[in-house]
Amino acid sequence: GGAMYRRMISEVEIFLRFSDISENMSKRDVIQARGVSMGSVTWRDVVVKLLGHEAHMPLRRRVQYVGERIKWFFMLQKEAVIEFMTKLEGTPSANMYSKLFPKRAKLIQKNDIIKRRVYETYDKACDRQLQQFCELFDNMLTSEFSNPWVFLRENDDPANDSLPSVSFDDVKARVPKDIQDRSRIEMKLSKWLQEFPTDEHQMDVVVDKVQQLMVQTYGFIRSQVCDQVELFAESFFKLPMMRRLEEDMSLITFSDEDSAHQQAHRAQLN
Repeated sequence: GGAMYRRMISEVEIFLRFSDISENMSKRDVIQARGVSMGSVTWRDVVVKLLGHEAHMPLRRRVQYVGERIKWFFMLQKEAVIEFMTKLEGTPSANMYSKLFPKRAKLIQKNDIIKRRVYETYDKACDRQLQQFCELFDNMLTSEFSNPWVFLRENDDPANDSLPSVSFDDVKARVPKDIQDRSRIEMKLSKWLQEFPTDEHQMDVVVDKVQQLMVQTYGFIRSQVCDQVELFAESFFKLPMMRRLEEDMSLITFSDEDSAHQQAHRAQLN
């Protein structure tokens, strides 16, 4: 299961990295985004509006797919875990696990009621973690799309593809430089915005500039989301589910229908 899990995480990360926004932007979209306001509407505000309309919901749907994919992976592990517990008896690895594993696996396989209740509880745990995973990711996306410029200032220059040194002295020496260069992206952004023409007859050029800035900003946000997929999957899906699953299983009770069916089966055996 470990190799399958790592491969699945790699697949969903690649899936997110291939996401893109629409390139068919018209003059009408840019004009409507700028609109009319009592105060001044800058091109930054226009880009934020267009990003929220064109990129936020598509990326949110892709994150929802990632959550569903992770949930489906864990739901497929039920039969594999039962098979592992069944074949554990008599193997060298048996001493590493509880002696009750083979007995409990045989009981689950023989009793359909117990098997159904265990599987239903496990599926509910997966649904709960999916909701938590998507909710936390939605909060992160909302904050990033509401003010992407703050997010950009906290990142290194994307043109620097070299890996940082792992030496403590090198990392310590980089701290002052990183503090001084914190406004580097802000200065680059201001330079891009100054290149926007102010003449209304050059709206075609404005549309191209706005679209270029949107694509670059979306690239920053997409990279941040992709880099955090594995962290979110581990911290807010896998680990909480494994930690709370034992408690969920201990709270399993038979329904009235199951109890009646069990009593009828006992009466038939007697």
